[in-house]
Amino acid sequence: MDKLHDLEHEKANSQYQHTYFKEIINQIDLNAEVRVLHTYLDDINNFAYDDYDAFMWTGGLGNIYLSNQHNQNQLNVCEKILKLDKPLWGSCWGLQVIATCYGDKIAQAGKFEFGFAENIEILKNHYVYENKKNYFTAPGHHYDHLETINSEFEVIAQNEISIQAISHKNKKIFCSQYHPELPFNFIGKLMNYWKKNYLKIFNNNEFENRLVLLSQLEQQNYFNRKLEIENWLRNI
Repeated sequence: MDKLHDLEHEKANSQYQHTYFKEIINQIDLNAEVRVLHTYLDDINNFAYDDYDAFMWTGGLGNIYLSNQHNQNQLNVCEKILKLDKPLWGSCWGLQVIATCYGDKIAQAGKFEFGFAENIEILKNHYVYENKKNYFTAPGHHYDHLETINSEFEVIAQNEISIQAISHKNKKIFCSQYHPELPFNFIGKLMNYWKKNYLKIFNNNEFENRLVLLSQLEQQNYFNRKLEIENWLRNI
């Protein structure tokens, strides 16, 4: 994540997104060592990438197609990781960084997804989706999406708004536009913090109903939210 993203989470009295990755990882392997790389704090050129067995990329603010130092740092880190040929997961911003490194196109979506992505259809068999419902709803919040694939990735899942998941044909790289690592109500909490922005899109009742729905989705866990990451971790 970038500095602004971290500061906004602190102001909202919210956990950082990477803490949810850590919780899932440690549920699978209590002895796993998890280190967070902040490209605005750490020396990305001297980070010990070789010491780690796998990498995971969570969300962030911004647009990867813009030219700025933060984006360049993110892309530089991605290139270093890709050279190691190790398992790599990317959620939302992570997908956009990884796809950009491969030369695929990220653009503003014609329609945005606020809080969740619904009616996601699994198009191809993949171990990540083992025991997942063929159509599901997942936590998601994005303005940009993957527009075209020209690389070695294939589309694994999508809905009418966006490509929702891609997988490398030959490597253990999997990316989702949605956030299986994040609780629905975590996104709801952040949305409530930014409520004034959403009231330009929703009326107050619509907005409050969306927050209630996010809480219900997390509580019911009908779609087995974390399953994709758990399957991926068990297979790397």
